[in-house]
Amino acid sequence: MAIRKQHEDNRPDRKMLWFLGAAIVVFFLLWVLFAPGRGFFQYLQLKKDIATLTEENSRLEARNTELTEDINRLRSDDKYLEEVARKKHGLLKKNETVFEFETPKKKKE
Repeated sequence: MAIRKQHEDNRPDRKMLWFLGAAIVVFFLLWVLFAPGRGFFQYLQLKKDIATLTEENSRLEARNTELTEDINRLRSDDKYLEEVARKKHGLLKKNETVFEFETPKKKKE
């Protein structure tokens, strides 16, 4: 009978040990999910940010390529340089006069 009592006394300790182990596992899983600055949700947010920044980087590289081509063209192509100077900056050649005509406004009847 003494052996049986020791075995029965051991059961509540085992239950407590299992409960404590389960509580530790649940706490660890919650920590992994919600840890400030390191949790799974933070990981997902950082992954989303990386995708956004990669897309923006690609867009900026394309724009940089366009501007580099434009600069090279301005340096080498005199006709293009003249066209840009006239359209964007309103420059004129020597002895050139500009006539601006207003379109007639329609009268309301």
